[in-house]
Amino acid sequence: MYDSQGKIRKIVCITAGIWLISLLIFVLLCGKLIEKPPLVWISACTGYGIWNLCIFGCGYWAVRRTINRTMNGINACIQHLIDGQKKQFFGMEEESSLGKFQNQIWKLYEIINGAKEREEKMRREMSGLIADLVHQINTPLTNIQMYCGFLERDTFAPGEREKICRIIDSQVEKLGWFGDGFTKAIRLEEDVMQMRPTEQPILEMVLAAIDQIAWKAEQNGQEICLEGAQDICGVYDRRWTEKALFNLLDNAVKYGEKGRKIIVSMEEYPMVVRIDVKNYGVPLTRAEYGKVYQRFYRGNNAALVKEGVGLGLYLTRKILNQENGYVKAEVWRTEAWRAEITEGAAETQGGDTSLKGQGSVFSIFLPKSQ
Repeated sequence: MYDSQGKIRKIVCITAGIWLISLLIFVLLCGKLIEKPPLVWISACTGYGIWNLCIFGCGYWAVRRTINRTMNGINACIQHLIDGQKKQFFGMEEESSLGKFQNQIWKLYEIINGAKEREEKMRREMSGLIADLVHQINTPLTNIQMYCGFLERDTFAPGEREKICRIIDSQVEKLGWFGDGFTKAIRLEEDVMQMRPTEQPILEMVLAAIDQIAWKAEQNGQEICLEGAQDICGVYDRRWTEKALFNLLDNAVKYGEKGRKIIVSMEEYPMVVRIDVKNYGVPLTRAEYGKVYQRFYRGNNAALVKEGVGLGLYLTRKILNQENGYVKAEVWRTEAWRAEITEGAAETQGGDTSLKGQGSVFSIFLPKSQ
């Protein structure tokens, strides 16, 4: 580490001290030379002038040398950052200009390096997403190619051609779902830097998401019930969090039992706000808790549902992570259902079957304040 300010201060003080001492000596000599011939006076003044030039010339040379050394240190500091290395050249413990400069340029380096790392991470994620998509669309494309080959036959059993056409149509529809999911993922990657979480009421966002899924739930005979506190606020981006909640509601409708309720509840904690989406149906297994958030992953129950490609929960978790929130999956069971399992179905058949059930619950946790 090199303290240029302290060294320059020291050079100036030494130079000034030597000049003051020489001035005092010159004044004393002038008192003794007052009666001397003019030639002696001229010689003394000339010698004093030359001495002053030597003093200030040496001081200038020392200051210039110190400044050059400082500039070389600044250049080396910048060059090390360009090479990807952080090396301390100036003292940080003191409030010097060079220390502040070094600190600020380090911060600038960290900002630029952080942006570069984020860009590289997004590029890797995009490459992985494209690779996964290509892998996933190979199956429906192969099926379409195979069944189109079957259509080239001249003879078909009654109804066989229609069956093949339905299969091809389902594979084309699946390709459409992949394209829609990929578009959402791309849009999320592009807009993630523009996501602006702000403190705002939760209820309006929840009602907007429910409105989007209400018709689909009605077709399945499912009723969406809203419970819990309705006057709470959280920190979130309205547009993207609404999409994340819609994905959870969409899963609840698709994988929930027809004719049963879907319960959306809101609860406030000291630090976070919680939104639960609970349905009746076959619950997730414990082994699936972490897998359901993977790209294109479809759970054991997904085989019963034709719609979807396995991107909803992946997008939901990514959105919430950007808002400093998270999503959690759990299994719930009613006491009546537990009694039926532990004591036998014969002992509980007389009870109210609407109170019996099990299913999955996905919980969104959002920061309560900024």
